[in-house]
Amino acid sequence: MLVSPRLERRIRQRIELSLRDMVDIEFQVMDDGNYRIVRGSAVIYLTLTPWGARDMIMRCTSYVVVGATIDSDLLAFLLWANSRMTFGAFAIDDDQDILFEYTLIASNASIFELKEAVKSVAKAVDDYDNKIINRWGGRTSFAVVFGYDPD
Repeated sequence: MLVSPRLERRIRQRIELSLRDMVDIEFQVMDDGNYRIVRGSAVIYLTLTPWGARDMIMRCTSYVVVGATIDSDLLAFLLWANSRMTFGAFAIDDDQDILFEYTLIASNASIFELKEAVKSVAKAVDDYDNKIINRWGGRTSFAVVFGYDPD
């Protein structure tokens, strides 16, 4: 079931207000209507999906490391890191890339909560990308998307 266009428009306005208010990021609305945000070495994608008839979920996702050697030590490290996260979690996608994801119900999220979601994902990426790369290899998503590392 789809949410009303009015609700989606209201959520998008709140998200864009939040993003414009954050002075340390760059963002753009992608062709598919989702958002790409750059903060530090993090490239974050915000996607909105309906959740029932009256709610939408906002998923903040960033690829932390692309092309790392996935082994049991890395998996144990990611589980250990997840146990220290207040919001969000590390995961591995079908291509064996490491991502960090934070999901919240966007319909009633405050501007503060929306900003904190973006900041939490960016902080996790900045805190862990080099630790992972130094031990298990790979590249940052920033380097994959833009061809160089900002660090």
